Amino acid sequence: MISSFRGKHFEPPPWLYAHLARSAVRRGLYRRFVSDLAARVPRGGRLLDVGAGPGYLLGDLARARPDLRTWGLDCSPDMMRRARRQQAGCLPGASRWLVADACALPFAAGSFDQVVATFSFHIWPCPVAGLQELRRLLKPGGAAWVVELRREAAAHDLRAFARETGLPFPLVYLGYHLVRWQHAVPAPALADLLQQAAGARGRLRPVHHVFWRAELRGDENDA
Repeated sequence: MISSFRGKHFEPPPWLYAHLARSAVRRGLYRRFVSDLAARVPRGGRLLDVGAGPGYLLGDLARARPDLRTWGLDCSPDMMRRARRQQAGCLPGASRWLVADACALPFAAGSFDQVVATFSFHIWPCPVAGLQELRRLLKPGGAAWVVELRREAAAHDLRAFARETGLPFPLVYLGYHLVRWQHAVPAPALADLLQQAAGARGRLRPVHHVFWRAELRGDENDA
């Protein structure tokens, strides 16, 4: 099934994406997401990053929470090679990397305390099945977070983001409007997909001024 919000848009090749992901702005975003995750995952917990790209998020998380056991997954073999190379030099053995499809995740049910997907959901060809897969992997009490850019962010949201990051507002405004139509997810479409996949076990909330975080909870009764 093709996502109701997915259209034709440019996705950079792996080498360019890896370069862009090293930018100060992107790394600053990762630090915010890492702070959110580090505060939630239990000590010694297991975490999976779906659409991990070159692995920078997991690298930052491993430095903040070396007690965690982490896995990174991407559909691109090139991305996973880059993740292995860039992590091997600084955090040997910190994460496990594998090539797989978000629509059919190669793990047993109840394998993880936390699953996260940042900026990849908008290109998944199977949004409902993908969300159901994330939820399937959760231990009782676990959570899955899907982070995407908000298409409906207003000027005051952009100003707040600019103040928080120390970036000039005109730069934030221009950058946001350059990418919003191709990469930002409309709230009604995301809310509908979340309802289909998780029902009352899912919710949608704005975070860090210009992003959505779709949250899915594991069933407390799951084995």
